[in-house]
Amino acid sequence: MCIESIMEHKKRILLKLTGNILRSASEQELNSGKITHIIKQIKKLKETHDFGIVIGGGNILRGDQQGKAIGLHPAVGHQVGMLATVINGLIIKDLLEQQSIPTTLLSAIVCPQICSPISQENIDHAIAHNKIIIFAGGTGAPFFTTDTNAVVRALQIGAQEIWKATDIDGIYSADPATHPDAQLLKKIKYSDAISQKLGILDTTALTLAEKYKITMRVFNVFNKDSLIKASKEETFGSLIR
Repeated sequence: MCIESIMEHKKRILLKLTGNILRSASEQELNSGKITHIIKQIKKLKETHDFGIVIGGGNILRGDQQGKAIGLHPAVGHQVGMLATVINGLIIKDLLEQQSIPTTLLSAIVCPQICSPISQENIDHAIAHNKIIIFAGGTGAPFFTTDTNAVVRALQIGAQEIWKATDIDGIYSADPATHPDAQLLKKIKYSDAISQKLGILDTTALTLAEKYKITMRVFNVFNKDSLIKASKEETFGSLIR
């Protein structure tokens, strides 16, 4: 089978990673242990899956939370948060390449010494060369979440699914931190997630994903072999369709 035919049969995934995968247990320093485990899984899945990655920056600064707490203008807080994703993206790119996984880092914020700008041409070139694409810098504009960014990038790479790899087991009927009786929802429609205001994703991301009919899986990335399970187990995490 030729390389082009193999690539055509791969499943293309946009993997949305929480920035907390780079946070140590003490939350005082960066730690590569968790991302190293994720990279090993990506390497195993490369024969059957292509990945684009959107990484959050919450391990460094959340613009709408810490930025506000220290008195930043909201737009500036969001800009700092977007820059945090460039830092995380560069870290993950290096760790992927150390495992001989071809990777390119594209950013919506111009950083010519570090990465190339996001453009459809650069995206298509990376896909043609079988590279993992790390998308950094958010959308390039403040007030958009990394979830919305993930849906946009999923559309640009032609992803069949978005995997929102977070720190909870899936989508709950209410916040499990404050509602112990909250139920894990294994499957839910986008329209219901929006109307019920479940909070797992922002409304803009949900609306855009619903419009373009992209399946989204939400799961706990800190579970052992979570990406492998997401690729094989229909009931792993929660599905939004």
